[in-house]
Amino acid sequence: QWKPGVLTTGPPDKEPSPKKFQPVPSILKKIFQDQEAAATTGVSQDLCYVKELGVRGNILRLLPDQGFFLYSESLSQACSRLQKLLSFNLSAIKDEEQLTMAQLGLDLGPNTYYNLGPELELALSLVQEPHVRGQATPKTGKMFALQSVPWPQGVLHFNLLDVAKRNNYPRKNLGLFLEILVKGGRASGVNFQLEDTCARLRRSLHASLLVVTLNPEQCHPPTRKRRAAIPASKASCKNLCHRHQLFISFRDLGWHKWIIAPKGFMANYCHGDCPFSLTTSLNSSNYAFMQALMHAIDPAVPQAVCIPTKLSPISMLYQDNDDNVILRHYENMVVDECGCG
Repeated sequence: QWKPGVLTTGPPDKEPSPKKFQPVPSILKKIFQDQEAAATTGVSQDLCYVKELGVRGNILRLLPDQGFFLYSESLSQACSRLQKLLSFNLSAIKDEEQLTMAQLGLDLGPNTYYNLGPELELALSLVQEPHVRGQATPKTGKMFALQSVPWPQGVLHFNLLDVAKRNNYPRKNLGLFLEILVKGGRASGVNFQLEDTCARLRRSLHASLLVVTLNPEQCHPPTRKRRAAIPASKASCKNLCHRHQLFISFRDLGWHKWIIAPKGFMANYCHGDCPFSLTTSLNSSNYAFMQALMHAIDPAVPQAVCIPTKLSPISMLYQDNDDNVILRHYENMVVDECGCG
């Protein structure tokens, strides 16, 4: 069976088998849809540049937080401070990938103008040593972010590119220490209960890390246009080298269990004869012409064969075994033109 490792450089990866699909983040969905629309209309695009984020990159990963609250204070007691260890698994990132973006998203619950709560003070520090449940506060470095926000607030974003690089990137795990201080109400006459605020924060707090990397080996400018349709070949030339339609369905391959989108793609293939008399008119290289000439003189020399001469990329949105939602650009997946070689 064709494994996903053939799409990348290096040894093949194990085929992902996630238990269920996670919701696709809106930013990844938008980027994927924009790339698909541009490819369908034949608009030239650089799939190694994420214009929506303004950074270079061909692999986008949204990593879920795998951390935990550091202590389980009784919700019946008033609390004014929450502490949580945020943990992100970076093991899927290869050594050859260059980190171009690392953005932490903290979802504090829906933003609303009603039921106004207290002001929150958020502090973030980098965890310097591995931490396990039951231990005291983890050993942290210097605080790199301190921000006061009204609550409910919605999603806050923090640029962690420098932090991730200081973390001796690439390491298999990025640990962050998040401390939330519940401060006084921000409007007179607004009453709130500390224990209720802490309980709601525990339920609503979700963290994720958007990581963008660039694999230089897979990005080669300039970009190519993808053809939207294949012209039908003339009946008199049906045996000559030309492009044929081939739609690859991911369901037929069993890949629908981990690929979110697309459902398949028009890969196409090349097939047909390369006779010496027409070699120069079949989009052939000079070498193919000389090979065809030698074959006419000496049949022991192999005949020129019909091969792809122009290929274009596709983008795939999928999920791995760690529940990471990944948007990745794969070069040389669609046959645009054929020739003799």
